[in-house]
Amino acid sequence: MNSPLRVGASTLLFVFAGALSFAGEPVKSAATPAPDLAAMAASALKASGLTASQLLAGTKTGLGAIIDLATAEVAKPGAVAVPTPPAMSKLESLAKKLNQTAAVDAFSASLNAAAASVTPQTAAALKDSVGGLTLDDAMTLTSGAPDSATRLLRKAAEPALRAKVLPLVAQALAANGTAAKAKELAAKAGPMAGMLGLPSATDLENYLFSQVLDATFGYVAKGEALVRANPALLKNAIASKVFSLGKK
Repeated sequence: MNSPLRVGASTLLFVFAGALSFAGEPVKSAATPAPDLAAMAASALKASGLTASQLLAGTKTGLGAIIDLATAEVAKPGAVAVPTPPAMSKLESLAKKLNQTAAVDAFSASLNAAAASVTPQTAAALKDSVGGLTLDDAMTLTSGAPDSATRLLRKAAEPALRAKVLPLVAQALAANGTAAKAKELAAKAGPMAGMLGLPSATDLENYLFSQVLDATFGYVAKGEALVRANPALLKNAIASKVFSLGKK
């Protein structure tokens, strides 16, 4: 004996919707309204007891202190470790198989020496972008998101940093002979190295710039985490209040 056909509620709803659609009356789903972020930020600001000018001033003061923390950290020996560019990974592997580890180490040391000389300057250059922040920028901190200050700073500063820091990267690579050491590494790896290719000077500059930028903002993020965990570190009542927003 055949089992009876069981029709679930979801199936009935689908059939009903199809019937309406067939009849020329498509079912309209209620769209979820997008949150009004500006209103939410304004509400958070009002709840904090801060004025708009205090929020902006506190944001700038707090970011300045966070940048100082990051600058101090990146200046420490070994603070920045830059790996071999991915484009050179096969060349590096080949050189090591041929017992040319010294050439690999020489290139790596040169690359990291260039990074070490540029990263503190990059962190210090971030200060220039703080002055241009607007109230709209500062309002993004009212969410209390743990990395909102770091994201704000990167968005505001990155274009100017590229223009300012990329020439410093090129100078540092030239001063450390990094491109020459890459060619020496290729020569040590033998004729097979020619098939693997070498990054151009421009490729090296762009690679090191991205590494320096990531390292710099990594330390900015750590500084922000410290400040959010203990806003009193800012030693400024308004800045401490700004970086306490959203804290439970």
